[in-house]
Amino acid sequence: MIINRALVYATLTLTLALTYFGSVALLQYLLHSLTGQEAQLTIVAFTLAIAALFQPFKRRIQSTIERHFYRRKYDAARTLVAFSARLRNDKDLQKMDAELLSVVKETMQPSHVSLWLRDGGG
Repeated sequence: MIINRALVYATLTLTLALTYFGSVALLQYLLHSLTGQEAQLTIVAFTLAIAALFQPFKRRIQSTIERHFYRRKYDAARTLVAFSARLRNDKDLQKMDAELLSVVKETMQPSHVSLWLRDGGG
């Protein structure tokens, strides 16, 4: 969790800082070349733009890092969601048994899997 956050915030800080300083420097240079004056409004505008971009950039970087570094967790969650959707529609017990064992093997990767069912007749 700490490594995940460190990766996200380091990448986010670097991306936003480069975007901010590059944009401000480029626009200041262009405005100075065209008008001969310094424009403080560009610094204010880009500061507000970077503040507005913080959350979207953070979400995108977070999802990218989770997909690349935590692939097994990401795939397991997707597989379990898909399996639960299939369970709602399927009534064949034999088919569900095989499907459940397959999903458990795929997501958890245990050394052995078995399924015991209790007889409902009691």
